[in-house]
Amino acid sequence: MISRFMPEKPPGAWTPEQVVDFLMASLERGDFYVLCPDNDTPRSLDEKPIPWTTDDLIRNRSALSRWDPAYLQAYEAFVAE
Repeated sequence: MISRFMPEKPPGAWTPEQVVDFLMASLERGDFYVLCPDNDTPRSLDEKPIPWTTDDLIRNRSALSRWDPAYLQAYEAFVAE
């Protein structure tokens, strides 16, 4: 489906086989949540949006406020922590 928009796999993207292997290993360990990595973003950075998004609910911010220009500086500072 995505090949219509991206005919070539981006260099950092995993292959479907890598994703399945990672998922199966995670399930075998009993993981409930699975954050699938790629070759570009470290896990510590992949984890950052999770508490921020939860805080959207607590602080009554707009959904996905990390993309809202009103919160851009605050989100960038949060990620830099």
